[in-house]
Amino acid sequence: MREAAARLRAAGVRAAEWDAELLLRHVLGWSRADLVARSGEPLPADAAERFGALVERRAARVPLQHLTGVQAFWRHEFLVTPEVLIPRPETELLVERSLELLPATNPALVVDVGTGTGCLALSIAAERPLARVFGLDLSPAALQVARRNAVRLGLEARVDWRQGDLLAPVDELHGQIDLIVSNPPYVDPADPLEPEVRDHEPALALFPPGEPLSVYRRLWPQVAIALRPDGRALVEVGAGQADAVADLARAAGLVEVETWPDLQGIPRVVGAARPR
Repeated sequence: MREAAARLRAAGVRAAEWDAELLLRHVLGWSRADLVARSGEPLPADAAERFGALVERRAARVPLQHLTGVQAFWRHEFLVTPEVLIPRPETELLVERSLELLPATNPALVVDVGTGTGCLALSIAAERPLARVFGLDLSPAALQVARRNAVRLGLEARVDWRQGDLLAPVDELHGQIDLIVSNPPYVDPADPLEPEVRDHEPALALFPPGEPLSVYRRLWPQVAIALRPDGRALVEVGAGQADAVADLARAAGLVEVETWPDLQGIPRVVGAARPR
């Protein structure tokens, strides 16, 4: 594991020690406690070979989650493939704010726009059993991953998955939706990106088809129609984008516009409501 960490450090991997440990545990099927208790055992030859191969791929800057196939998010572990954005810790703020807006005893209609792995839709569905949840995505491949995650979590009957652009797949629900959540594409292709992101995550989920705020310009007017009166929407934004995204929400006729920071203090979520 020390040798692997050194190899990863030399390749520019930031959390080299942690990644080496996770890859070894993945190969052996061990918990961290197993690793501590059994660290004196010799590594089986086949495990050493598989571990070495994974370390070389990680040194080539393949994302750790593409090697282990999973990523922890909120209270669950989600399957991850190159067809979906890897869930980030800062996106958990969307779940946190959503749960604050959705009383556990009330039924609600919730729509996740750009669902990817399904981490938002499924996390909300698991915490709010009375909610009716929809997960939307433009990518059929992403929806396949989301469906697999629903089955994995025993929530396949709780979320309705639909393919299409923004809120178009639920147009029959317009005017009825209680909560819309979205982590849309907002990354500027001109920004410096780690190779893991630039070379391995889906461009469709990262880069908007135009300038960085282009998806919000289209999304907010649709939100203003789709929400019920006093319904709410929460969107994730990139660093430095919160004020402009909030202005776009107001321009679409939404009210009670607020922003919330992530754990690094970066304004990360913008919320707004349809007028009563």
